[in-house]
Amino acid sequence: MLTFIKSFPRVCVLAALSTMVIFGAGCATNGRHVFLKEYQSSVPQRSDLPLKGKTICIKGFQSVATLAKPDPTSKPEQPAEYTYIPFAAADSKTWQQEGDALQKRTSKADWREIGNVRNGFGMVLSHVYALNDPGTWLADSLKMDLESLGAKVVGPSDSDSADLCVSGTIQFCRVDIYMKIWGDLVVDLELQTKNHNPSHFLLHTDGGTVAWVGATSEFYKPLRESRQKFSLLTTREIVKALNP
Repeated sequence: MLTFIKSFPRVCVLAALSTMVIFGAGCATNGRHVFLKEYQSSVPQRSDLPLKGKTICIKGFQSVATLAKPDPTSKPEQPAEYTYIPFAAADSKTWQQEGDALQKRTSKADWREIGNVRNGFGMVLSHVYALNDPGTWLADSLKMDLESLGAKVVGPSDSDSADLCVSGTIQFCRVDIYMKIWGDLVVDLELQTKNHNPSHFLLHTDGGTVAWVGATSEFYKPLRESRQKFSLLTTREIVKALNP
């Protein structure tokens, strides 16, 4: 009890600071709106181009009805070769402009709930919304990553000619703020090489960042980390499937 009494003022200060951080960026009850968009490949460049000469079909990624619960039972995987790749300055500016424009021309009915905004005591004040489809975000960004490794990427209509087809279901995609901003992504990935049965891989990745001012970019960063790790794990499985 004595230890708790001594630490109580520090706990209150931390809670108050966290609350100030969240409210300092605007009314938290308005929620946060995240634009899911990438502009360049985010996998490490390789001189050997392991997918050169291969045709890969991205059939697409579907999402379950509720992306932010229940909590996943799997543990996130950390690729050994992972290094976070931030936006280029020009891409960051474009992302902000396109996100602001998309928010103005869409409504809540178009958004997907993907997390919570909390106060310093952990109470949910409002939610985080994706302005656009997480499945399209994964497919478009994976296309850039596969092409950077030498692959020719085609759509579902050309699946019969592809060496391998990629699809999957997003089971969990959440970003949550409490002292720190956390992100998790869980995808049931399906790979099918020509003339073979499909294989499934459950990929769980995560990311995190310090909550400084509660800006939209801070909420997107953990999701970008999760997506970049997902892409690394996916490309690793694709290379293995095409080179058994």
